[in-house]
Amino acid sequence: MRHLAVIPDGGGRWAFERGLLRVNGYVRGTEAITDIIDAADELNLKFVTFYASSLENMQRGEAFSLSLSSVYVEYLTETLLPIAEARGYKMLFVGDFKKLTPELMACISRINAKTINNKGLTVSFVFAYDEMEEVAAAFNYVFTQKLLNADYTEASIEEVERYMYSAALPPVDAVIRYGGFKRLSGFLPFRTAYAELFFSDKLFPDATKGDIYDLMKAYKRIKRKFGRTE
Repeated sequence: MRHLAVIPDGGGRWAFERGLLRVNGYVRGTEAITDIIDAADELNLKFVTFYASSLENMQRGEAFSLSLSSVYVEYLTETLLPIAEARGYKMLFVGDFKKLTPELMACISRINAKTINNKGLTVSFVFAYDEMEEVAAAFNYVFTQKLLNADYTEASIEEVERYMYSAALPPVDAVIRYGGFKRLSGFLPFRTAYAELFFSDKLFPDATKGDIYDLMKAYKRIKRKFGRTE
């Protein structure tokens, strides 16, 4: 396995069960993110990607967006960046950045600049993402460029895919979703087309490194044929 993707669902429910504010679930979830990154590194994966927020999440209101942004700015700056610099991780960020707060955008820019040349594990975060928006934005860009260059040929899948938010990510080998729901919720359809799917009833703040070790054992037992016969 080269690329593991994680859907960290259940932070709000975890907090409510304990009589805490929703934001406390997200803060505790960042500790789980660090554990999963450690496991990915120990297992010699090349990429690990986290679905930090969907476009629908960002439409929950300004208070939600600000609290989520604050949690990620603090986590990325104070915790993850020092780890990335020490271990040589490369940090990637994917999504519709126009929907992010200026503070989170500034944080992303700083971290990208500091880690862009690193050669170790690539740790990616997907923010304000919507699969239909991704396709539409890429197609509209290609379409506009063709008009500007008087090119009236049809746009190919390869041309459009090149300008998707997720163009820098390789195919995902396995996805694990926490929180008890068995769906991908539109997460990176072009990257997860052949991914093996794993689902956990755990709420994400309770995720551990052991989950990823167990997933790897199960993944190794799967014979992946990608639609081919023996």
